[in-house]
Amino acid sequence: MREQPIFSRASLVKPLTEWYFDVETEGTDPQQDRILTIQYQSLEDGVPRGSFQILAEWEWGEKELVRLIVEKGLLDPTWDFVPVGNRLKFDITFVMEKAEKYGIKKFTVEGLRYYWFNKPLMDIAPVILLMNSGRFSGSSISGFSEKRNSSQVPGLHREGRYSDIIEYVTREKDETLALIREARSVLEKFGVMRARPFGSPES
Repeated sequence: MREQPIFSRASLVKPLTEWYFDVETEGTDPQQDRILTIQYQSLEDGVPRGSFQILAEWEWGEKELVRLIVEKGLLDPTWDFVPVGNRLKFDITFVMEKAEKYGIKKFTVEGLRYYWFNKPLMDIAPVILLMNSGRFSGSSISGFSEKRNSSQVPGLHREGRYSDIIEYVTREKDETLALIREARSVLEKFGVMRARPFGSPES
């Protein structure tokens, strides 16, 4: 049996289908902590299109949340669902672990490698790190926006304050996308300034 190639050249010609994507959890351990919400929204050049979808654990149950987002194509190494957000590898890894737990999707070592080499992601985290002078401490969206810290979400969930969680994730989405659009505008101008003429030799 031939091994699945890590890189697919065909993916270079496919259009991006961008989706804002974020997950709120009880903690940082996918083996022990539950997913509380999964939220996503279609984007066009960074601008929201369509409705903002929030899948809530208290309404659907964790297994159904995971099944629904897997069906959207999050865990497929294709360009049909391109996640846009912050610290996406944490969120995606959480979903992967839960998909394995519930038997929704299984990954081989080769499959995982193929996924991470081919899945397009638009993650603002490296840009925020540079904005924070390269310091990991304090490198978060809340340091550069009005977004509150997500550590409050588990407490809100325990207290049954679900409307406050909905308000939080909606505000987080708005602040994240606003920061991405602003950073993109600045970096596009920087890219134009630094770009080499087509066909120039590499240094």
